[in-house]
Amino acid sequence: MRNKMLKIGAMMLAAGLSCSFLLAGCAEVGGNNGMKNELQPGSGSENPNVSVSGSPQTEGDDTVSTPTPPEWYIRTDAQMYYGGSYNADESWLTTGREDSQQTVYITASGGSDAWVGVYKAEDTSFQKAEKTYKLADTNGFRYALPANSLSAGDYVAALFQTEDAATPRATAAFTVTGGAVLTNKKQYFQNEQIVFSFYADTTNTSQNGGSYRWLGLYKKQDGGSYGGDYLKWVTLCGNQLISGQGYILQENKVGSVGWSSVYPARAANAEAVWEPGSYELVLFGDGGYSNVLAKTEFTVTAGRTGKAYAPESVYMNAYGAEKGVLSGEVLCSFAPDRFNASEVVAYWADEDGVLEGYLPFGAQRVTGNPQRYYAFENVMIPEGATNLRFYGKNADGLGDSYFRVDLPENAKAFGSDEAVLSEFAYLSDIHVGYTDYRLENGETVGTEVVRNSNNYAAALNDIKTVLGANSDVFIVGDVTESGREEEWTLVDKITAEQGFADSVYYMLGNHDYYAVYDRGDWQKGTDFATAVSPFTGWVTDKAAASGGAMTVGGDGLWYDVKVNGVHHISLNTEGADGDWVCAHLSAAQLAWLEERLEAVNGEPVFVYLHQPLTDTTSGTLPGEGWDHVKIMEENGWLVRSADRLKRILGKYPNAFFVSGHNHRELDSYRAVFPASTAQKNNFIQTGGTAYIDKEITPGVTLRHEGWYVRVYADKVVFLGREFTTGMWLSGACYVYDLK
Repeated sequence: MRNKMLKIGAMMLAAGLSCSFLLAGCAEVGGNNGMKNELQPGSGSENPNVSVSGSPQTEGDDTVSTPTPPEWYIRTDAQMYYGGSYNADESWLTTGREDSQQTVYITASGGSDAWVGVYKAEDTSFQKAEKTYKLADTNGFRYALPANSLSAGDYVAALFQTEDAATPRATAAFTVTGGAVLTNKKQYFQNEQIVFSFYADTTNTSQNGGSYRWLGLYKKQDGGSYGGDYLKWVTLCGNQLISGQGYILQENKVGSVGWSSVYPARAANAEAVWEPGSYELVLFGDGGYSNVLAKTEFTVTAGRTGKAYAPESVYMNAYGAEKGVLSGEVLCSFAPDRFNASEVVAYWADEDGVLEGYLPFGAQRVTGNPQRYYAFENVMIPEGATNLRFYGKNADGLGDSYFRVDLPENAKAFGSDEAVLSEFAYLSDIHVGYTDYRLENGETVGTEVVRNSNNYAAALNDIKTVLGANSDVFIVGDVTESGREEEWTLVDKITAEQGFADSVYYMLGNHDYYAVYDRGDWQKGTDFATAVSPFTGWVTDKAAASGGAMTVGGDGLWYDVKVNGVHHISLNTEGADGDWVCAHLSAAQLAWLEERLEAVNGEPVFVYLHQPLTDTTSGTLPGEGWDHVKIMEENGWLVRSADRLKRILGKYPNAFFVSGHNHRELDSYRAVFPASTAQKNNFIQTGGTAYIDKEITPGVTLRHEGWYVRVYADKVVFLGREFTTGMWLSGACYVYDLK
């Protein structure tokens, strides 16, 4: 299987040469010997974003010329896909799910008569297409192809100039598998991080029987017979593991729960050191030991690996630089004897070093060599950037060398000739309030969560610095820790102290109605209307003071407000059913939403709901389980499916859906989910201002994030921000053209 992936990488690179500009970097490590295409010495700092004093480089003949990018390109959003269906037996949970499979997203550009065919890899003369479509019919959206519509095997997506053309202008290779488990290489030192990935169903295949996929780590055995003598095991159901993503085998917490046992034992403040020998990582299919779907073998040898080496070469097949935006693929290759990086980290840089004011792109796990690095999807090029620097990272931290890739001569920083129509900020999950509630002398007393209050104040202070006092701020739910009246009072106090009392807009999160629950002696649950009355009271007062700019529905549970010429529509739950997390939406609220969207008449509009929708942003992919939205059916049943809401949104491509709830890093996998032919909306996750729950970049200081948003006549820009340090997130600054 690994040989196949190497072959695909080579095919992708060959395809990239034909479809847009190709960038490569240069220089050396440990002394300049004048050779081309070698590594750059680092700045001497293991944390490049702290210092911008990196060594200036002289490119000379090493600089690779880059032609103006043509308009012809095609690519897929991943290299391999799981081709089975998810949630096959979830009739108890939902009905009519349209997102129960992994999807191949194809992005292409070409002439007005261009069309795309998907072929089996062995069909090198492109005689029999498995799927075809006209590029014009996509209207600029990514094409969504269900992976389970293709049999397992290797494929090529080919872009032709016309339907009669025999030779494609560009191609992109990918694989569909019915199940696989892989490690990024076959031999490791004892302290080396082992990166694995898998391709499988990550949900229960039978609700009653409890059948599920799982991974087991074993010492290599003769005969292939498995039992309870595993070293570690983890289920793929309930651990928020994502098919196709990279994980480190030594990490005790792989998903939300983690391995059932820890091997090897990890001493306090010490690294894991593995016993030399041969191992097997096995993917099981049904909860037992006999149904082996796939396995991979690797060896641990005595000794230690050192600092992570940078890639030996980096090829970037990208486009849009002349507009100040990068979209495309990156291929990182490591020298076989210098392949000890478990992650790749990229930085924007100028001629003096790492660009000041920007955090690195989110580290991506190295799942193979070459490593296909997807960091660029409508990413904004910042002012001053002239190159990108790629570092390796492992258990010893960031490496001392980097590989430099120069931007093309026609690249420019993003800017728009159009005036900014509206500019505002997003926060989410600020969780201001109290904890450790107890009864004292008959009174309920709690302790303020000071760190959350401080993070909220720091975010508002950053907004004041960037946008000015009294700028518009939208908080997408979980405003409070428990929804109690005194917590809303504390929020109002901090908001007023920072100068935003008149310009903040709240949404309702699941934490904001926790007053409905019995919580020991200190809280007897109340009814839902009473629990959310601080929020609905604020909505009523805000509408009265808006001068007609705010339309309210559902007795204050949802509203539409027009701010600086731009519409913002807040959806909110209408009840709680004891599960603590789900939003409940009625047919009446959905009808009101469609009415408001129709009135917007195609202009950009932002639709908010604290909980995200299934198979959109991070936390909602099959097996992750944080898509906590229920829709009320006509028969009164609540169904955990957002299909009806998705269909309404899909009629209005300029409606951006913004959610919170999942506390994920804004530059993590699928924190932002671009529109496609299957769902013509961009979905935006707001991260977590109080804290990030799931760090994709291990070892990085916990972040407190949100967005700055700029609306133009023809585009919308989202700028990811770490508020407490005032740093921009390189991999979370996006530019979206309006339709």
